[in-house]
This record gives sequence, structure tokens and C-alpha cells, in this order.
Amino acid sequence: MGETKNAVVQRYVDLLSNGGFKAVFGDRNNKDVVISVINMLLPEDKRVKDIEYAPTEHQGQLETNKEFRYDFMCRGTDNSFFIVEVQSNPEEFWFKRCVSYASRLYDRQNKRGGEYDVPPVYLIGLMGIDVKHERPELWKGRYVSEYTFREKLTGELQDDTIFIIFAELRRFDKQLDECHDDLEKMLYIIKNGWRLQKQPRKLRAEIFTRLFQACDIPRFDEAKRIQYDKDMFDERRYNGEINAARKEGRQEANTEAARKFKLLGVDVEIIAQATGLAVEEIEKL
Repeated sequence: MGETKNAVVQRYVDLLSNGGFKAVFGDRNNKDVVISVINMLLPEDKRVKDIEYAPTEHQGQLETNKEFRYDFMCRGTDNSFFIVEVQSNPEEFWFKRCVSYASRLYDRQNKRGGEYDVPPVYLIGLMGIDVKHERPELWKGRYVSEYTFREKLTGELQDDTIFIIFAELRRFDKQLDECHDDLEKMLYIIKNGWRLQKQPRKLRAEIFTRLFQACDIPRFDEAKRIQYDKDMFDERRYNGEINAARKEGRQEANTEAARKFKLLGVDVEIIAQATGLAVEEIEKL
């Protein structure tokens, strides 16, 4: 009999999973880690020194009375709000949802009859999916995108209002040896840290050490580990349901295509090759 290999136990959380993200960003003991990640992704002239955690659940418009939840939200010492969202599954109107989330929070700060002098809102998306760009050639070597209100011709920024920032991890394909600055190293950890069994020598700076410590599953106390395991189980079940629905949708689309091809007189063998359906299934249509 051949020897069976023991499965490698995952040591660090996957920050692009909802469960892993919540375990790190939702733990107030990791405030310094959260500040470091936020500062890495902000525009160069924007930095936060301290934050206070804010509720992630909010009531929607009165006519719908629908609640909405942010993955993570905090307030800086200058009263700026920071929302951090993780997106690992494709979503048709993802950017519009980001705008909706950020604008809701921005508007909630306005008091009735006020002067609209409210602090800005920053929404940071950790993207495990593709962000579409009209001119991909302009984005070679760029992995952080920023969207805000600027004058079209001059790029003038009248005031700090709403900023939407994406860390595009799907396009970030650098190996550790190719990461030359702290931002690239941080992106490498966010995307690949869960695959590692120990902290690499090239990532020994204090800022990265704290991130690895925050992601280290064996360091979790019992209550946090139970919650993490529950969150990951719920997420796997949810993703399984999504994948099953997509598979069912593809099956229905292939069946409908096969039916149309058959009506056109296309050979069943060709239809089978094109749709992936069995010849027997096609003949029954």
C-alpha cells in the first residue's frame, strides 16, 4: 500500500475570506494592524494615527426600512470615516454598491439644516476579483486604484468628500522576490499569506510581523477560534450554494442551446462537443 500524506494545516487566515477578514479587522487588539493597512492604501497625503471602531450595521431608508452592513468601519482622529470591504465573488453592480455605501455614510453625517461641512468617507475594497479598466495598458504595474470627484479637464479636487480605493489583488501576480516596496509586500501578504507556514525572512519588518501575528490562527483564544470556525463554515456553505446555483444556470443554458442547435439540424455529436451534454440527453430533447 502507498503511504498517505498528511494534509497541511492552514496556519494563517485568508484575509480575502469574510471569516479571515473579520477575525483580523474585527479584533480591537489589532488596531495597529488595521491602521497600517489603511495607511498603505490611502493617497500619499492622507494618513491616520489612531482610529475608533464604529458599528457596521446601519438602518436604510425609512420607506424600505432595510438594514445594510459594512464589512468593517472605523473613524479616524480627524473624524474621517473608513469602510473596508472584501469582495471575492463577482458582482454585477459592485462599484455602484460601493458608491451607495460610501454616499449613505457621507450623507448620514449631515445634520438637518447644517452647512454640509462634514469629514470625508474612504471606502477601501480588497478585491479578489477583476476590476475592469477601459485602457488596461495604463494599469500595468499599478495595483491600487482611486476614484473621487475631480474636475474632468484639470483634475482639480474642490474638497475631500468620497474616495473609493481598490486594492486589486487579482491582478497582483508578483512573487515575494519581486516586491520592492512596503505596499507590494503588504499586497503579497494579503493575497498569499494564508498559503504560508511561517513568516518569510524578507517580511521581518515590524509592520509585517504584526500582520502575521494577527493572522496566526494558533494564537486565537478559544472564543475567537470558535467564532472563526463558525464564520468559515458559514462562508463555505454560502459559497457552495452560489457555485451550485451557477452550475445549475450553466446546465440550463447548455440545454437550451442544445435544443436550438437540434432544431437547426446540427449533428448531435457536434452539439455534445459544444455544450458538454451527453448524446443521450440531446437525443431526448
